[in-house]
Amino acid sequence: MNRDHSGSRDTPENPGGFTAPSDSTAAPDVPDSLSEPQPVFEESTPPVVYACGVEHPGAADCALVVFKDGVRIASFPAAGLPESVQEADTHFLVGPDLYVAVSRAGGTDLYKNGLRLVSFADREYVTDLLVRPDGLWTLGVDVGGEGFRFRRDGSVVFSKSSGSPGRLYQDSSHLYFDYTLKTGSKPLRYLVKDGDDFALTAPGGGALLASVVSQDVLWYLEDLSGEWVLTDGDRRYSYSGRPGFAFRTAELYGTPEGPPGVVISFLALGPGFPAELVAVGDEEYFKGGGFGAYHYFDNAPNVHVTLSRDMEHLTVSGFGDTALETVEGVRFEGRRCAMQYDGQLYLCCTPLDGSAPFVWKRGNLRLAHKLEGYLTGIWVEPPN
Repeated sequence: MNRDHSGSRDTPENPGGFTAPSDSTAAPDVPDSLSEPQPVFEESTPPVVYACGVEHPGAADCALVVFKDGVRIASFPAAGLPESVQEADTHFLVGPDLYVAVSRAGGTDLYKNGLRLVSFADREYVTDLLVRPDGLWTLGVDVGGEGFRFRRDGSVVFSKSSGSPGRLYQDSSHLYFDYTLKTGSKPLRYLVKDGDDFALTAPGGGALLASVVSQDVLWYLEDLSGEWVLTDGDRRYSYSGRPGFAFRTAELYGTPEGPPGVVISFLALGPGFPAELVAVGDEEYFKGGGFGAYHYFDNAPNVHVTLSRDMEHLTVSGFGDTALETVEGVRFEGRRCAMQYDGQLYLCCTPLDGSAPFVWKRGNLRLAHKLEGYLTGIWVEPPN
């Protein structure tokens, strides 16, 4: 990972709480086109905000670091570890604990706070990691292959030699993910629950695009001759495409109440720019998808983060593009660099000009982190 983060950082050791940028060139606040007054996003009780990152990337003294409310609480030397431990997509922050999953020539290693925790012989790219009282659960795909494995503490619980898995998630006390097998012209979809799988069939007989278990209810999204129908067998919601846009992918996201969130991605015919239909129940809107898009339905309000083509411009919006805000000139390393809590969204941002990385939250408030490197993940939880 080649980045130049050699610029000076004069951030105080304890940067304190969230503050607005002090100079006029900082990332803009809510656009003038939105009516006043703007909503205020404040928690009743401030949560604990953990963040992780990489110090001195590529150098001999490179280290993995963890912060709590902007103050460094741990540092783990990266010397002697595979270079890929510096990549953001290998980091999984769970509270103050930093898990790192890296593949090597002889297999895969999982580290916790700099110490090797689990190793196994298969080379896997770990896409999801969940920590529960009953163990450390991972979902990983073969490096250079077509299979995947669902593991508990490194031991295989479920595996396939081919197929494409979706994301691993928890609903109630159960763990779920789906996967797709390509056999002929029609892909087959399966749902895995706690290690057991069963075939999925669209209730209306159409092509099944996505599924999710939300509040113990299995939901399906299917294509019925160009009409996309979301149903749990009893409730039914219908969405339609847009002229001049071609369907790409679809995802469902569980929500704390009501039907799941729907995200259908499109590509404009001709110009080739992405767009998305985002819906919850009967409410839907069509928006530019950006060249990287992340959706957070964990709690209300629903929040969406999109990246511009140059990956330097972040747009954060609520449902229907309400309360739209932008953050300019930063790198955003991926989905695990944002997290919802109590109606608020927190982002890990690393400025391209070499200034201090910061955690951003709605209202364009920032919490600076004294780090000569970049932030790779965030975890927000209730105060002790």
